[in-house]
Amino acid sequence: MPPAGRVLVVQPAFLGDVVFSSALVDALADRFAEVDVCVTPRARDVALAMPRAARVQVFDKRGVDSGALGLWRAAHRLQGRRYDAAALPHRSPRSALLAALAGIPRRIGFRGAPGSWFYTERVAAPDGGFVQREAALARAFGVDPRPMRLLPRPEWVGAAEERLRAADGQLRGVSVAFASLCIGSEWETKIWPAQHFASLADGLAERGLTPVLLGGPREKALAEAVQARAGTQCLDTTGNEVGEALAILARSAICIGGDSGLTHAARALGVPTVALFGPTDPRAHEMGARQRAVALGIDCSPCSAHGQRRCPLGHHRCLRDLTADAVLQHCEAVLA
Repeated sequence: MPPAGRVLVVQPAFLGDVVFSSALVDALADRFAEVDVCVTPRARDVALAMPRAARVQVFDKRGVDSGALGLWRAAHRLQGRRYDAAALPHRSPRSALLAALAGIPRRIGFRGAPGSWFYTERVAAPDGGFVQREAALARAFGVDPRPMRLLPRPEWVGAAEERLRAADGQLRGVSVAFASLCIGSEWETKIWPAQHFASLADGLAERGLTPVLLGGPREKALAEAVQARAGTQCLDTTGNEVGEALAILARSAICIGGDSGLTHAARALGVPTVALFGPTDPRAHEMGARQRAVALGIDCSPCSAHGQRRCPLGHHRCLRDLTADAVLQHCEAVLA
C-alpha cells in the first residue's frame, strides 16, 4: 500500500536527541504520507535537514510556549494539521500532554516514561542505545527501522562556503580538506580540554587538513582558548547557525568532538567521525565502519546518562587523561 496519513514525531530535546530521531522519521515515511517533526528552536535546522520530514513544528518550551498557556497555544497550532498519530521518543509529561491536547488520537511512547499516562500505546524501551529506542518506536508503527540520516540544505551549503572563505581568505575552494572539531557541549563534563584540541589541530594540520572549530555562541571563548594554544591557524566558525554548521560538517574529511549533537550529526551526515566519551557511555551508540567511540574506561566512568556541570570526584580524568596523540591514531584509522 502507498504511504497514507500524517504523523508527528515529538522530540523537543537536545540537538543530539533530534539527530537520533532522524532514523525514526525516515522509517515512518515508509508508512505515512507526511511525517512532521516537533522540536525546540535550537534544533529546528536539524529537523529541516531530515530529507523525509514534511514540516517542522517549533515548540519553544522555554520561551513563548512556556507555561500552561503556552502549551495550550502550541497544541492549538498542531491541531490544524489533523495528525493521525504521534511518536513520542521524548519521555517527558509535557511532550505527551502536548500531543494529547492537540487531539492526536494515537500516541505511542515508552512504557514507564514520565509522560506515559498520556499515551494510548506503550512499548518497552530496549536496553540498547539511542537509535535502538527509535527503532522500537518504528516497529510499534509496523515499519522497519532505518539508520540516522541528515542532508544539508542548498542555502546552508552556500552560507558555509562564504563563512569558510571569510575565515580564511587563502582558501583554495573545494581542494581544501577540512577537519571539523566540535569543541563544545551542553554539559561541561563532556568537553575535551582546549589544550588537547589545540594539539590535535596541530597534528591534523601536519597531515594536510585545515582545522575548523565548530560550536554555538557560548563556545566563542573556548575557540579562542584553542587557537591561543595551537601552532596552526584554525578556522573559527563558532556561533554560526546550526544549518550552516551542518553544511560545514558535510564538507569535512573528518569530524572529532565530544558526545554532542554536532558530533552525532556528523555521523548522520556520513562523515568519518571520532567521538570522545568521558562521563557518558559509548555503548549507547552503534558506530559505523568509519566511526570510532573513544573512551579511557577508567573506574569512575561512565558516571552520567547525559553529562554533568562538574565532575563528581573533582578530577575529570576521563577526558583530561585522553591525549591528543591517542585520538590522532583513531583519526588516522577512520581516514585510512
